[in-house]
Amino acid sequence: MKSLLIKIYRQLKLIHELGISNYFRYKSVPKGKRVKLVIKGHTITVRKGTSDLGVAVSCLGGEFEILRYLLPENYGGIIVDAGGYIGTATIALKDIFPNAKLLVIEPSSENLEVLKYNVANLQNVKIMHGALVGTSEKSIQLNNRETGEWGFTVVAKPSDKPNASFIQKTPAFRLSDLVEEGEKIGLLKLDIEGGELSLLEHDMESLRNIDAVFAELHDKIVPGCVEKFFEFSKDRILIKDKGEKFLSVKR
Repeated sequence: MKSLLIKIYRQLKLIHELGISNYFRYKSVPKGKRVKLVIKGHTITVRKGTSDLGVAVSCLGGEFEILRYLLPENYGGIIVDAGGYIGTATIALKDIFPNAKLLVIEPSSENLEVLKYNVANLQNVKIMHGALVGTSEKSIQLNNRETGEWGFTVVAKPSDKPNASFIQKTPAFRLSDLVEEGEKIGLLKLDIEGGELSLLEHDMESLRNIDAVFAELHDKIVPGCVEKFFEFSKDRILIKDKGEKFLSVKR
């Protein structure tokens, strides 16, 4: 009985978030097919039966409001969305900082196809196919932890799925590869499924040059992420947000 009530609650919540017409449009599409929905005033393409819809509702439903007053409203500098997935975080960040130059990075070719649809109408957004790393390799292996399309990782042997299967090779970029000489990243949104440990271990100085880092940390994938992020933030302002998310701001 309890599980049934939970299911009913989730469906009612989804109706509230999407509206009746959007809800039934989504429900009528076969699993695996793409469908366009209007979510919080944005037309978003999602794949039925994946985590796309939940991520879109979360991103566009206020997940990034904590960042609103970190930078001026008319901020025209660089914001990096590392782990872009289907682009809804980029859309949310553009809503908050419409004049910013957004650089979005996504390692999965399949996710990237959907991302391109979703950010196609945004101005001053650069899309990069690849993964953000802390070391000097030019490509890296992307692995499937079997947690859905949002959980792909460049960690070789994830703690929660040591036998994660190979998906594809993807280009690898360091933070210094993302900007021209003299340019500076003002905000880094970091959600790279355990790949953050490589940045924290091998490229911490580049991270320290960034005014604000909003990171989802994944100790369950690779232990040590939280400890290293706290080390990185020892001379900064550190704020715990919901779930595994932390905000580190330069003093």
